[in-house]
Amino acid sequence: MFTAAIVVCAGCANRGSPAPRTTWVAQRAAALDAGVPAIIRSRRIAGAGVALIRDGRLAWTGYYGEQGPGVPASRTTMFNTASLAKSITAETAVRLASAGMLSLDEPIAAWYLEPDLADDPRYARLTPRIILSHRSGLLNWEYQYKNKKLAFVADPGTRFGYSGAAYDILAKFLEKKSGLGFDDLVSKTVFEPLGMTHTSMRRRASIDALVTTPMNADGVYEAPYTTTQRDWHHGSWSSASDLFVTLEDYSKFLIDVMNGHAVSIALARERFVVESSFAGAEEWACMAEAGLVCPNPYGFGLGWIVFDYGPHKLVWGGGNDSGENALVHFSPDKPGDAVVIFINGGNGVVASLDIAELIDRDQPLVSYLHQLVDRHRRQ
Repeated sequence: MFTAAIVVCAGCANRGSPAPRTTWVAQRAAALDAGVPAIIRSRRIAGAGVALIRDGRLAWTGYYGEQGPGVPASRTTMFNTASLAKSITAETAVRLASAGMLSLDEPIAAWYLEPDLADDPRYARLTPRIILSHRSGLLNWEYQYKNKKLAFVADPGTRFGYSGAAYDILAKFLEKKSGLGFDDLVSKTVFEPLGMTHTSMRRRASIDALVTTPMNADGVYEAPYTTTQRDWHHGSWSSASDLFVTLEDYSKFLIDVMNGHAVSIALARERFVVESSFAGAEEWACMAEAGLVCPNPYGFGLGWIVFDYGPHKLVWGGGNDSGENALVHFSPDKPGDAVVIFINGGNGVVASLDIAELIDRDQPLVSYLHQLVDRHRRQ
């Protein structure tokens, strides 16, 4: 364990892409170069990577602080983006459905039986769509149950309930359905077609030198995979909570999602339709107040959180664990523009919001997330 020795270039970033193409990008790049080093110091995070996608192209990337002790963050840094892994799993399922290799509404049980749930008749109701939109009726992870075994807390398909364990059930279904291991299936369906050569759904020895060393909330580096939670998936894939990826590789993926490539027009639209409303989910509630207009509806589509404001939508994806954070957002009504923020540090939630404000202080998503953070702190 050692204290962070932050390496920050004075007023500049380690550039990983060509010079900004537009005034909009140039202005935001200047604001980020001026502001992110101070955020790194004040929030006690190790480092950050930021991508600005404009008109369907990666317009600019900036890297700040450290990947690990004494190692500057750079374009080769593979950030652990935690639950952003779900966006890859969701896209794999959607692409396979679009290719006619599965239906999002077919029963999971026809191909895979989860041992903890096999004797419950409600398991027959689980479908890929229900899992992608977080209506499985399962808690997030096994450790939340007293006996550490999965069990339904609600009937599948009836209400929102965030679950990473359900995504792993979906991944095992995909394995059985395709005859391929999940790693190989994701690579053949998403990574290889997009040229994502610096991405992995599991921690491997071959990427150890590129992966961020997690920093805790006290600004102290931790040895990777030292806690019980992190040990779960060390060396094996997690469809829900492990995605090691460079900023540029994830930007390739996001651009492809926004463009609707390799997906039918119908499924491309369905991705961003609210199927699982946050209504009634207190921990996700939006409370209208000064400067914050709440969407209606808002909740999960097919793997993405969708804010529907009537004339336009905002799509959000993210991940957060004890030593890492990721925040991405874009609007399907204005395809081609997006923001990607990866953080190495236990205070990543607030740091990512600070950085998002440097890009667009009036972004409604930022105001909403600030409200959630403030509510959590008061509890």
